[in-house]
Amino acid sequence: MSDPTELTAYVVFAPHESVLEAVVRVAGSRWTVESCFEAAKGEVGLDQYEVRSWTGWYRHITLAMWAYALLTVLRAVHLPPEEQKKTLPHPTLSSLAAFKATRGLACR
Repeated sequence: MSDPTELTAYVVFAPHESVLEAVVRVAGSRWTVESCFEAAKGEVGLDQYEVRSWTGWYRHITLAMWAYALLTVLRAVHLPPEEQKKTLPHPTLSSLAAFKATRGLACR
């Protein structure tokens, strides 16, 4: 469990006119991305490459991410209709996240 008194810092490279809400939303999306990568490691072997060249690494990562995307789409197609209705976009989501949520493609 996390300690609520623990402080975390971020270095933000954004225009000065960026609003704090947008910066916090982007920083908070880090955990969603990390959970997607953890799922990909477990489901399609994203972390199982043992290659010695950039070309081999690139091919492995591309194939693993393609397989994970395919599994995500197949899961979304087979969701019951009532679960699909629950994934309506939240007004504070980015346009890409809202698009994915409407199609059931958001990371779980």
